[in-house]
Amino acid sequence: MNTLLWIFLTLIALWMALRYLPAGADRHRPLVELIALIDLLSAPLLALLVWAILIQAWPQTALALVELTLVSVWHLGYRTGSGPAPASLDGDGGSSPVATLSVMTLNCRYGKADPQSIVDQVRRHHIDILALQEVDSSLLNRLEKAGLRATLPHLVEGSPTEVDNGGRNVLFSRTTSEDSHPAAIDLEASSVPTMRVNTEAGPVRLASVHPRSPQRGARQWGLGIERLARINGAEAPTGEATSEDRPGTEPAFTIIMGDCNANIHHPTFRSMLTAGNLRDASLSLGRGLHPTFPYQVMGLPPLIEIDHILISQGIRVGSLHAIGVPGTDHRGLVADLILP
Repeated sequence: MNTLLWIFLTLIALWMALRYLPAGADRHRPLVELIALIDLLSAPLLALLVWAILIQAWPQTALALVELTLVSVWHLGYRTGSGPAPASLDGDGGSSPVATLSVMTLNCRYGKADPQSIVDQVRRHHIDILALQEVDSSLLNRLEKAGLRATLPHLVEGSPTEVDNGGRNVLFSRTTSEDSHPAAIDLEASSVPTMRVNTEAGPVRLASVHPRSPQRGARQWGLGIERLARINGAEAPTGEATSEDRPGTEPAFTIIMGDCNANIHHPTFRSMLTAGNLRDASLSLGRGLHPTFPYQVMGLPPLIEIDHILISQGIRVGSLHAIGVPGTDHRGLVADLILP
């Protein structure tokens, strides 16, 4: 029994250590999947801790307690963010201009997401910007028939490619887009559409993203995530500018939304956030995890958070929660963002 406990605890320790790999070293399977599931290790660790205590295996008890504490600390990171943004001062209080944006992102599962439910969510939450992934022409037509364009009339679609991740990425906006691109960065996956909208706080760059899933190639998965940093002005490895880097047009803020096929435990994902000077809205809010996948799959509850709303510095998170839409295997995310 003692030996078996040592084996289980050692394997879990090695599993947890994958989080500390150098950025880029996680571009191999099954490392990608193992790292994505680190949040779920608290359950087996608790069971092992109880087992060790019952058989009075005190060294194993100590190790199980250390490992469980470390996983709990990682979870606690989602409870110790900056918290919800405080109420902003009005113009008479002498504050700088403030704008609010309600945004939503959803993976539509090969265009099978229920269009009326999407429209209902947009109206219920007064969404200003909607980012969708895995969209096809059929879903776009059904969304228009359901009345989406009456609420969000401005659309930019990602350019079709031969390596689309189940469909195209799209952006819908309530207000006119000053500038848009169907493929803003070089990405071997679904093209990344971007648009720029003006707000009282300044121009905002928006993007809908869906890097290649690791099942389609772990190396390209990692490269795709790495290149997301370029949306917020980070240089490519070669030093060449992105299609957004035009003098005089650099937005004050950036919001990137989509199915990133990664979570905060992946070294490549964390490195991208640092390189792009970005923050994860869920982590910043400090209200706990918002697992998005899987959804409506074999009766499983959502287990991991791989859909994200990424924000540049200066943006505050007023609220964020996950929503369910029939027909897709991801939950969507809705956030109220405040731009000072």
